Amino acid sequence: MMDRRARSASNYRLATLLVGSCCAAWSITVNAQSLSDDVTELSGSASVFTDVTHTRTDRGNTTDTNTEPGLGVSGRVGGTLEKGANALELQYGGTLRTSRDSVNGERSGNNLIRGASRYTHFDPGSRLDFNLGHTVRSVRNDTGFVINPSSYDTQNTLSAGAGLRFYPGDLSTLRFSGKAGRSFGKNELNDQESATASSDFSRRLSERSTGSLNASRSWTKQASVDITIDSAQLAYNRQTENGSFGIGLGGSRADTELTGGSASESEAVTGFLARTWVSNDWSSSVQYNRRMSNSATDISLNRPPVFSFLPDTVRIRDLVISDSVLITHNNQRVCNACNLGVYGEGALLESQISGAIIHEYRAGINLGYQLTTLQRLNVGYGWQGDAHEDAGVIVDQIHRITTSWTRQLAEYTTFGVEFNQSYLRSRLARNDQNQYVLRFVLSRGFALSGQR
Repeated sequence: MMDRRARSASNYRLATLLVGSCCAAWSITVNAQSLSDDVTELSGSASVFTDVTHTRTDRGNTTDTNTEPGLGVSGRVGGTLEKGANALELQYGGTLRTSRDSVNGERSGNNLIRGASRYTHFDPGSRLDFNLGHTVRSVRNDTGFVINPSSYDTQNTLSAGAGLRFYPGDLSTLRFSGKAGRSFGKNELNDQESATASSDFSRRLSERSTGSLNASRSWTKQASVDITIDSAQLAYNRQTENGSFGIGLGGSRADTELTGGSASESEAVTGFLARTWVSNDWSSSVQYNRRMSNSATDISLNRPPVFSFLPDTVRIRDLVISDSVLITHNNQRVCNACNLGVYGEGALLESQISGAIIHEYRAGINLGYQLTTLQRLNVGYGWQGDAHEDAGVIVDQIHRITTSWTRQLAEYTTFGVEFNQSYLRSRLARNDQNQYVLRFVLSRGFALSGQR
């Protein structure tokens, strides 16, 4: 029983945004300091940069070109904070840039911030736990994929929840919980509200395995649609010698009411299948998920964001049945001086309101190579694409290639050169674009750690 109660909610990483404004390059000093034993990990950086951006727009019979010099700052802070029963994980990053148009001489500015955070209070000696969450993300519903990430719409979400635990036996836990959330943004991004009430029963079956039963009801409000979703799922999870295995099967039922008075019902079989492999130098995972949900429901569900795998952009969804497959692999020792990360994801989303079918894809690969003790080379490729009913016909997609070289100047100071390429291709009523950015970056950072 004590083993069960001593389990903490999860380990968390912290990240926060460091941004400012600048007219010329200078170093930003962040002094290293020791951490208390309650802090697990904390790191961050602040950078100033100057760049040149060249954009080519294909307008069919003609091609427009534009070259802009720019100055800016960017920053991030990330880590894990734990103190007693409190745990905090955040990951935020942002950029503020100003540029001058080479044709008309006009100045323009843009900014970008993405990230997520989750705070949890979990005391094994208490029956009550609670959590808070925040996300800021780029939304592409109205824009489609864009060359400049700052051109996406931005949505913020806030959520808060609490749970009450009971222990009907040495091996079992019963938790009743509630959670509510809301989104903030422009137009339709500002009207999403949801609340979820759920009950979870779990029982330890062996030293390595657990079984669980979950039931929940979610209420959502989106523009002219009100939706109620009832879900139940039976799950089994097992820790293996080299990773973990999980499987779940259940069902969901939704009642939809439109402003005009019309109503509809939807049902779906839901479930998941997940397998991970972990060793000292590498890890791999394969996940399949089938769900009935909408974007508003996701705000109030107890589904913590995967901080190491936040998407570049998202699409706000109405009520959909989604099938998704995600494959990841990370290897810290591809060779003595290099590391590799690969991921791929595909999702099929079928709207239960309009009947529309959308396929979403994303994939990427990142390779890092330590040239010398002080120099490092990183190369990355990322791709996102959308298709309609025909899964093989990509109607909107963007390719991004990043290449960077960095040299360490001091313990926490680096200088780097980046060359970034973006290629937008669309079958919609839009223009194809290519963009090339050459950037010189001076960064000052820190990395601190401590243990309980």
